[in-house]
Amino acid sequence: MATIDPARLPGEAVDPGQAQGAQIPLQSFTLPDFPPEAQGLKALTLTADIKVDEYQKLLDEPWTIPPLPTGIESLTLELFMMGYPPGFLAQLAERLPNLKSVVIYSQLFAGITPESREDAVEFFKKSQNLRALHLLDVFAKEKFFSECGKWLRYNTSETPGEARRGLMFLEVNYTFRHEDEDFMHKIQATELPDLIGPGLISCSFNVAVPENAEDDPDDPSNLLKAGDKQGVMAFNKSIAPDPVIALTEEENSPKGLRALNLTLYTLTLEHLKKVLEVQNHVMVLSVTLDVSPGEAWKKQLLEALEPCKSLEQVEIVANPTLQFFMEVQNPRHGIMGKTFPSAEDMQALSSKCEKLSALSVNILRAPNFGTVDWEKKDGKWTGGVTEGKGVPAEQAAPSQGMVVPE
Repeated sequence: MATIDPARLPGEAVDPGQAQGAQIPLQSFTLPDFPPEAQGLKALTLTADIKVDEYQKLLDEPWTIPPLPTGIESLTLELFMMGYPPGFLAQLAERLPNLKSVVIYSQLFAGITPESREDAVEFFKKSQNLRALHLLDVFAKEKFFSECGKWLRYNTSETPGEARRGLMFLEVNYTFRHEDEDFMHKIQATELPDLIGPGLISCSFNVAVPENAEDDPDDPSNLLKAGDKQGVMAFNKSIAPDPVIALTEEENSPKGLRALNLTLYTLTLEHLKKVLEVQNHVMVLSVTLDVSPGEAWKKQLLEALEPCKSLEQVEIVANPTLQFFMEVQNPRHGIMGKTFPSAEDMQALSSKCEKLSALSVNILRAPNFGTVDWEKKDGKWTGGVTEGKGVPAEQAAPSQGMVVPE
């Protein structure tokens, strides 16, 4: 997509009249005027370029948002780490009446004051046509996500400005930070499921490894510190009822869900079974599961997946019980092969889930603990277990990304 600076004059490298998107770095909360040639824009990205020591002061200074191209359907807000001046977001929504997609990246979106939180909620209330929301490393104080949920779900209210179709696509992603011991406490885990609504066809609550977490496997110095700063953490299974209820209750649960990612939460097999009994049209599934070692657990896993006939791809992120955690450290125990599906198991599963083409397993996304990968080619399942590197327990401390279960 071509991008322009609205201040750029016609005749430069990019013709504003031909551009579909504009990216604007902001050193204050006053937006520049858009030239007449930019009225055909479909996408707008606002990126904070504000010095840390000036941010708080700018939140209290006057700002203006000029008329914006009304054809803009996609908005991205990047790096506004301390939020926005009260009223800014509500006016931005008013200026973009046809907004269908919003990406919010790396920030405390609702700010730190009650006024800024109310303004952020008002942004979603005024975005009546919003169909896709992507929250990427977005944090907020308590109650914000719960208050937003009302305006992101289907609503038949006869009150002007309240009726809406609601979201079809919801993505919530957090990049795990090993260096931050309080990282998980900053996420409103029990509130995020309030964003789930009946119109969703794609729903993702994902926890990702940092981009630089992959070590060079051929570097001997990395092999010596196997398990160091690898993997992720997921919320304890005690929190799982919140997303499970949101995905299964009659009123607000999705009615046509096709893609589901619940890796941010640890589910038991009972939780998974309950979800898939309702969301039985899911095609792409990623889920963190509380995993015990052995054939009995594997049998229950297969039974939980079987009713979901539309499944095409499955990712299992294993959050190990203490017994599994101890056994997986010694590849000679072969616990990965005993606990997760074999080629024969995959063949039996695909006889009931005929569209299934891939299944993968990892241990909290830490590759040093081994993986399982199956892919269907020419009617046969290929792949299998890749054993881990035999990581000593003392090198797999919780502070380095692995979870020692309660």
